[in-house]
Amino acid sequence: MLKAVILMGGPQKGTRFRPLSLDSPKPLFPVAGLPMVEHLVKACALVDGMKEIILIGFYQIHMFSAFID
Repeated sequence: MLKAVILMGGPQKGTRFRPLSLDSPKPLFPVAGLPMVEHLVKACALVDGMKEIILIGFYQIHMFSAFID
């Protein structure tokens, strides 16, 4: 049984990503039409035997609720 851990950091200043980082967490920034973190989740899901993908970060859950659902 394989598990993946994706580290997403937290809501620090994010000054290099302004103005994008003012309203959206950095892992949810769109890249090629999808949130950055979604590319990682999809890649992990393709690995044979992957049973669990754990996202670790310091964000408010409501910021990710639409992505997780």
